Amino acid sequence: MPNMLISADDHIDLGYLPRDLWTARLPKALQDRGPHVVEQPDGREFWHCDGTAWGDWRAGKWYADSGRPRVALDRVQLPGNFGQRPTTAALRLEDMDRDGVEFSAMFPPIFGMRTQDKALARAIISAFNDWACDFGKQAPKRLLPIAQLFPDDAEASTEELKRIAKMGMRQVNFLVGTVTNAMYQPDWDPFWDTAEDLGIIVSYHVGGVTTGGGFPARQTPAPTDRKAAFGMGLGDGATVFWGPTVGLFSYGVLERRPKLRFVLGESGTGWIPFQIQEMDYRCQQIKDRSGEYPLKKMPSEVFRTQVWATYQQDGVGLSLVDYFGEGHMMWASDYPHPDSTWPNSQAIVAKETAKLSPSVRDGILRENARKFYELD
Repeated sequence: MPNMLISADDHIDLGYLPRDLWTARLPKALQDRGPHVVEQPDGREFWHCDGTAWGDWRAGKWYADSGRPRVALDRVQLPGNFGQRPTTAALRLEDMDRDGVEFSAMFPPIFGMRTQDKALARAIISAFNDWACDFGKQAPKRLLPIAQLFPDDAEASTEELKRIAKMGMRQVNFLVGTVTNAMYQPDWDPFWDTAEDLGIIVSYHVGGVTTGGGFPARQTPAPTDRKAAFGMGLGDGATVFWGPTVGLFSYGVLERRPKLRFVLGESGTGWIPFQIQEMDYRCQQIKDRSGEYPLKKMPSEVFRTQVWATYQQDGVGLSLVDYFGEGHMMWASDYPHPDSTWPNSQAIVAKETAKLSPSVRDGILRENARKFYELD
């Protein structure tokens, strides 16, 4: 498929998942507390889990609700209930063809999928990962499912990493809004070591939920308050990545594991060169002042060999390509999110990358991801 794009960050969202995913896959003892769709008094259908509302279910009545938010799939008149398209393999492939995308790395939901009961959490995540693996097998040359893990359970994350590796899955994910410095402490060393040993890619993706899987509380302005004209999205202008990303370098997580590959998903790229520059500056200050520095490499050296980042529209980032490691910037469609470039990706990338050399352009839009995922 010459000239087609490779998207390094698309999604399998909670709202589009099959209604019976967990009721059919969870042990009977957990099914009543596990994720299931509940119809609200106003007729809307929501995922609920262990007493917490996770988010709307879009494969049912939501599609016909005239008051629902508009999403990327509204941009094209499609037959049937488009709430079922992202998780119906044949229809998802049709949407990829419509957008000129050959291959898609599919991140897990950015809402829900979390609960404080660790036994229930393990069962929920394992069931999702099983389903995602089965979904990817319907078109293995075009769909790459990414497994979800547990930001507050090192042992469970390590065991699930081993399990999904045996299933043939190649990448795992944490929502960056749930990452804390606890993941860089000794209890997590077995996880990071195992990921390197098994050659499993680890990623942080924009998003985050409460410990129960619900939406994080947001400050509600008073009726008399002046209203902001806009917000900066789930990534809050990518600032949510700052601390977790610094931790990967400052705690030596990456340097001590030189074969570990890491992805910043939907992070954008324009902010990264400054952050790497600033980390180098701070490290050099330590060397100059004391002569003692516990790490052997500068952050920029580690970044250029072990970290990849994805974006969907980023003119600033595309003007800073030279600051990235060779082949470490990867384009993404972000299908089917509202921020997605779908179904206009070809026109958007043509405009954004017009000033790049053909080799650099082809790398960002296709070849970098092809080599990273070792695609035929």
